[in-house]
Amino acid sequence: MKLLTLLLLLGVTSLTESEVVQSFKSKCPQFFFLGHLPSAKRVATPTVLRGRKYKQICQRWKNQYRFATLYDTKSRIPVYSAYTYNSSNQFPRDKYWKVEPQLDLPWNRENSNMASESEMNASLTSTFEHQALVKDYSGDCCGKITRGHLFPKSYAADKDQGDSTFTLTNIAPQTQECNNQWAEQVEEPMLSYIKTKCTLRESFPAYIVTGVVPGNTWLEIKRGNRAIKQGVNIPTHYWTAFTCANSTGKVSHAYIAQQSHCKDNRQTKFKKLEMTVAKLEEKLKDLYNQSFSVFRNTKI
Repeated sequence: MKLLTLLLLLGVTSLTESEVVQSFKSKCPQFFFLGHLPSAKRVATPTVLRGRKYKQICQRWKNQYRFATLYDTKSRIPVYSAYTYNSSNQFPRDKYWKVEPQLDLPWNRENSNMASESEMNASLTSTFEHQALVKDYSGDCCGKITRGHLFPKSYAADKDQGDSTFTLTNIAPQTQECNNQWAEQVEEPMLSYIKTKCTLRESFPAYIVTGVVPGNTWLEIKRGNRAIKQGVNIPTHYWTAFTCANSTGKVSHAYIAQQSHCKDNRQTKFKKLEMTVAKLEEKLKDLYNQSFSVFRNTKI
């Protein structure tokens, strides 16, 4: 009876679904370079960091996978989200933020639903230790902190895919100023670059990976009556890269933006660099302190 009650609290009838999986390649390879090919062995996923805190999520909405995320349950932010671009449209944003119950309810393996946080029982979500909640972004430690998308709504092909991006597993902290600059100086120019340089088709879209690098600054959060000082990590860097095909072969490009830590309520400083994917991987090797490949096992 207790199990049934908890399932009802989760809103299992929701059409928002996602799934914590053992392998991107076996569940949602289509969001990774070479994922359009029949053989999953050739799928070029980014480096999957090792450790129990990292969870692979195939993000599903209305019974269809929309993108994929590697999530850090200790920092409570994603490492990266991987998605494809073929076309985009304008549509209203989803007003409901979602969470991933499987990250905190391991017994819930048979139910792959991602749930709207507003639909869930507040006493249940107050126990969630491994992910951020909407209220975690309401503090004022560092100026006005907002929820920064890794997979942006502006890249979505339709409203359903756009709605799927409003999950807290696809979000990391940014100041509002930095969020605006990331959109204006990276997301918009990169989208223009893709439209100009790529030969886009359904069987071979542009493959994109967007990630963050955790820092030493945190949003303090509360779970029940407990205050957790190292709650949601504030990244030092945002980065993104794409690869696609055109008449001359493969095209790729990368960006990385450095953010200062939030101190004394000052606005975040923003420094953007454009580079090759290989150069980005060199920087990420230093930042993650381990070898890191964005489009794994490929020469781009």
